[in-house]
Amino acid sequence: MRLNQRTADHPEGSAIRTAQEAFNQTYWKMLQMLEQAFNGNPAMLGMSVGTMYAAQGQARSLMAMLDDDGPAAGPTFEYIAPRGPRLVL
Repeated sequence: MRLNQRTADHPEGSAIRTAQEAFNQTYWKMLQMLEQAFNGNPAMLGMSVGTMYAAQGQARSLMAMLDDDGPAAGPTFEYIAPRGPRLVL
């Protein structure tokens, strides 16, 4: 697997970059849910489990994709700036 991956390593619109961006959105949502769970809304912990499984599936799909120069792609765990209001469930 490629070391220190970043979405910027791939052209916009490429399959790998699109999948990495989708993973990062899911990862950010999961972190936001966990933050809420540990800051006064414990019900969010159970609700975050589905998001964790979604991130796992996305990560596995990424690791099955081969980069142009050979190594497997993978998740980048890059921060995604929130768009619009914070998640409130």
